[in-house]
Amino acid sequence: MRVCPMRFFILLSFFITSTTTFLLPAPTSLTVRSVTVSDVRCISLLYNKKKSNKSKKAAPSKGFGAVLKSLTPTFKYTGTITPHPQSPTRTIPDTVKSNSLPSYHKTSIPHQPNNLPWQIEKKSPQDIQKMIKAGHIARQVLDAAGRAVKPGITTDQIDKIVHEETIKRGAYPSPLNYHGYPKSCCTSINEIICHGIPDSRLLENSDILNIDVTCYFEGFHGDCSEMFFVGEVDEEGRRLVQVTYDCWVMAMEVRETGSERQATSWE
Repeated sequence: MRVCPMRFFILLSFFITSTTTFLLPAPTSLTVRSVTVSDVRCISLLYNKKKSNKSKKAAPSKGFGAVLKSLTPTFKYTGTITPHPQSPTRTIPDTVKSNSLPSYHKTSIPHQPNNLPWQIEKKSPQDIQKMIKAGHIARQVLDAAGRAVKPGITTDQIDKIVHEETIKRGAYPSPLNYHGYPKSCCTSINEIICHGIPDSRLLENSDILNIDVTCYFEGFHGDCSEMFFVGEVDEEGRRLVQVTYDCWVMAMEVRETGSERQATSWE
């Protein structure tokens, strides 16, 4: 980035560990100088050191859903779906190998990679095979969960199937304990856009249900989801699911090596 000297303050805004804004006096000489990453890091270290002396220690997290509990009594839902009681969080047996346990399985905090968001890690042929395996496991688990969908079953029962089928294959249900998430999959009914938490609500005839399954296996996550009809679904619900599916297929058709990611959303 080139910085031209001018007799006013320059606003330097950058993102390293958190968004921080600095006001720096511009140089008085006419020399044009490049601002390097080292410059920015030095400023950040000095600023954060000064700031840390005044800041108090952050309060420990109260866990996933703590805010929801305080809002539930007064929150006005626009649709018919509301939270229902949840069963206790399921546990992971010792049969799952350590290389298939994600960094957050105990702490709830995922390990953050050192590379920047735009730096794409090149995968080895062995890595790609593990990615494929994780994807296959996720698909198998999703199929097992989908076969259970019918009126009268709860999403918590579906979560139990996902959990057990994932463990059976030596994998870990990725959502479980991710930032404290309490379940092994996500189930979103009707107007719930995504990432609904499985609970004791009974599925009803004409519901449309999304089951989102992610399985962690030997260092890689396999992620897939699918929409399911519960009993007899009206024309509006069927059309919504069909149009979404058609868009998904079209998006895959434009994906190829070397293609721009924006092309997918433009289609």
